Amino acid sequence: MDPRARILQSKITVPTAPERFVRRPRLGRLIAALTARHRIVMVTATAGAGKTTAVVEALQTTTVPVAWLTLESTDSAPGRLLTYLEAAIARERPEVGGAVADALAAGITHVEAAGLLAEALGDAPLTVVVDEVDRITDAPDALAVLAGFARHAAPAARIVLVGRHDLRLDVTDHVAGAVREEDLAFTVEEAGEALAQLGRTDVDPDRAVAVTCGWVTGVLFEAWGAADHVIGTGGEQDPLNGYLALQIMGRLVEPDRDFLIGTAVLDRVTAERAQALGQPAGAERLASLRRAHIPVSWDDGGRAMRCHTRFREYLLECLDRRGDTAAQRRALGLLLTGEGHHEEAVEELLAAEALDDARACAERAIERVMERLDVDVAERWFARLGPHAAAGTGALTTAELMVAVGQEQYARGARIADRLRDLGERERLAAASGRAAATMAWSYFHVGRLDEARAVLRQDTTDPDVAAARYLLGLADAGPSPDPPPRLSGGPLDALVMRVHSVRGHLALLRDTPDSRWAEAVLAPWRISALRATGHTAQAYQLYRSAHDGGSPEGGLHAIVAVEILIDLGRREEALEALRRGREIIARSGSLIFDMQSRIVEAKLHLQLDEDAQAAREILEEVRSRPAFDRYRYVGEMADTWYGLALLRLGENVTARACLERATESMRRADRIMDLPRAAVYLAEAAWRCDDEDRADSAADAALEAADRQGSRHLLLQALTDFPAVASRRIDAEADPSSAWREIGRSLRAQGVAVPAAMETVVELREFGDAAVVIDGDEVHPGLSKSLEVLAYLAAHGGAASRDELLEALFEGRTDPSARAYLRQAAHRLRQALDDRVGPDLVDGRIQLADSVRVSSESVRYEAMLAEAARFSGEERLTCTLQALELAGRGRYLQAVRPSAWTEARREHLDEVTADAAAEAAELAFALGRYDVAGRLADRVLDIDPFREVAWRVRMQIANALGDDDAVMGIYLRCQRSLGEVGAEPSASTRLLRDRLRR
Repeated sequence: MDPRARILQSKITVPTAPERFVRRPRLGRLIAALTARHRIVMVTATAGAGKTTAVVEALQTTTVPVAWLTLESTDSAPGRLLTYLEAAIARERPEVGGAVADALAAGITHVEAAGLLAEALGDAPLTVVVDEVDRITDAPDALAVLAGFARHAAPAARIVLVGRHDLRLDVTDHVAGAVREEDLAFTVEEAGEALAQLGRTDVDPDRAVAVTCGWVTGVLFEAWGAADHVIGTGGEQDPLNGYLALQIMGRLVEPDRDFLIGTAVLDRVTAERAQALGQPAGAERLASLRRAHIPVSWDDGGRAMRCHTRFREYLLECLDRRGDTAAQRRALGLLLTGEGHHEEAVEELLAAEALDDARACAERAIERVMERLDVDVAERWFARLGPHAAAGTGALTTAELMVAVGQEQYARGARIADRLRDLGERERLAAASGRAAATMAWSYFHVGRLDEARAVLRQDTTDPDVAAARYLLGLADAGPSPDPPPRLSGGPLDALVMRVHSVRGHLALLRDTPDSRWAEAVLAPWRISALRATGHTAQAYQLYRSAHDGGSPEGGLHAIVAVEILIDLGRREEALEALRRGREIIARSGSLIFDMQSRIVEAKLHLQLDEDAQAAREILEEVRSRPAFDRYRYVGEMADTWYGLALLRLGENVTARACLERATESMRRADRIMDLPRAAVYLAEAAWRCDDEDRADSAADAALEAADRQGSRHLLLQALTDFPAVASRRIDAEADPSSAWREIGRSLRAQGVAVPAAMETVVELREFGDAAVVIDGDEVHPGLSKSLEVLAYLAAHGGAASRDELLEALFEGRTDPSARAYLRQAAHRLRQALDDRVGPDLVDGRIQLADSVRVSSESVRYEAMLAEAARFSGEERLTCTLQALELAGRGRYLQAVRPSAWTEARREHLDEVTADAAAEAAELAFALGRYDVAGRLADRVLDIDPFREVAWRVRMQIANALGDDDAVMGIYLRCQRSLGEVGAEPSASTRLLRDRLRR
């Protein structure tokens, strides 16, 4: 087997029990009982207490599959821990293999990836054991990975943590079971059996247990009773070390002692590995040690030895006293290098201060570390290797440049490039590595050094990384790029390509997913930006909050992307706070570009939320006065767009038009269309004010064309909200009722935008409880219930539908003369009630309301309110949900109407939506301590759907919180009876809750 694979297999294989050990069924029963009751069980005791053996023995008594992972100190990097955890689980559950890689490639954090790995387990039982967890006690990122896994594990999964100290995992709602020192201690009977196996029938087990307090290693090796034991002999400071020195090491021949100490740096000792450390005759020494009574375990037929953890620590102390630890660690590092375990080798070589060897090894390991997103590991290597990193092939320097641009530390990237220049290495590295050249150019671009950015790039555009950097530099150009947009190569610099796609507004190209995990992580803020630009504001906000809560270091995310999201949501104070935080990060990053963009976004905030055009103007004039402003044309286009709006607000129409003409013309020449819909709408308004109707129309059409190229009209609609007359004028010029501008008019109406001229009639449809139709404040009565259904259908489908659609939906698909006549009569009655100029009218087989009508539908508004509530959390989310539920609380959808198939389906859908919302709100209210609200919501859920167990569980939890234990069981029994009506029974989650609450 490949040595690297063998090392991994040794970490994820369930250890074998010692050749001679005392079976202790009581421990097996204890551990089995704890794992049955608790999702997490901690087995915690000092070294030598028999923790691992006890867990192995307990798991042998169960049929539940076991995934085992033994940790080492180098496993504290979160990406590495996550990779090994997946490998351990995949031995039993092969289908989860690749879940971590897929998650990291999607740009999510290590903790979220751990949660996805846990969710991939599904509901099948599995026990996951993590041994030696004390190795990561001081690694908060690694602990967060374990907590993320535990938090999302299904109820059937069990997690057993084995170590010397308790771990404090931030896992909500878990109650951990514990096996402690006193549980693991030998009883007198167990000690007697153990001593008998060793042939020590002369030792009194009562005294052994009394003196050692049942400590397993103490009993087995009699440290407590050695007649010639003297504390402190040989420098030892505790009884066990003294005993190991005299009774274990002292009884070995000198070659065996030297061999044990000389190989102490190895976790697994074989003859071949010992030879690599300068220990000859390894096979002979192992055979000799096999005959000795020492605290080690054997595998591979006695050809491989592992020292007990405490014994190995003692041997390493002996090695330290010899003073040749560094040499041994260097030898170990070179051995691991030869075995292909480069990352572990780097750590050993760094510990040995063998920096040249460490650098050579790190160059082979760094790419894997970067793809795993273990940035802290990479940063530690850069700091330790220092000038050594500049030598060799340049892989480490390239990696450091990637860390710099990935963390938006552009000044740092420029300093690295300058350091290489001063050493005479910059051009050599740029010529040898397109990736190094691209990352140096990326850094120079951001700090305002465009000439040097171009200088480090070779002209050969066949290199995908160089092509990516040239694509970036094209943002600064005034004209079209000479090169076509690069294709994704599968490498990390795909992140740069897709970031430029986002800035250019080529949003459809962001649907691709880079193969590189690093690329997806670096791309994440710009995916959020694209979601906002396409109208997915709530989703963009949630992703931003996740990044914010995770301590995201990206200034561009906070000071640009987040501020635009928060402006869209109307959250001025949050936007200002994000801007402040982002500016601090940008200042540290050295990005001149982000600083200018953040100023432009600040001006946007003043225009959109404060309506302070003068303040915006002053900010934009400062940006426009900067020397770098004209060198970065795409930044100039952004500034000109908002400057044009500020001038329009201030009545300076001629100047505004000139500014906006410059912006739109530049955008169109360079094919940068992100802000083109907005700039062209503002230009249309400016041209109209300057009495140029033809230019106004052509600018409006240019805005529509750009929006359609983006694949979303969201930004166009936002701009038209500022000047709805632009849409009104284009609608007036359109004869076709199905034209794009009339669709835009309807969309503006649906958003509550008051479009001038024709669009002014409001029809309100009250659908919950007693139905009613209100037009311009007056209630009208169509007379036929089928007329109400027609209006409800039109309201849910944008105000228009084909005759065939209505027959299919409201008349069960009948097309006979009777059904068609009834539909005509229903439409006619509705038109009489509303007004002939409102409609609905039959045009080319379509029944539609007039373009001037805005329908306010309760059910549509209800779903929108719930969607809006989902943007929030905590008390704010509960309040918004309750407001929405109040709207639907007057009764069922069109409850007095004899329903058609469509109406019945719509009614059932809204009932389902209500049950979902009320169930979620009930859980939230309970978590907030509002038991009365939670109870009412749970009852509302059960009125709609008595089989929803979540509502029964909330009721049980409320009863328990109020101290009514009898009610807990009564509610459970009612749930059981209700489910029994359909041949079902309470789920495992409900049964577990019952058992937990009754204890």
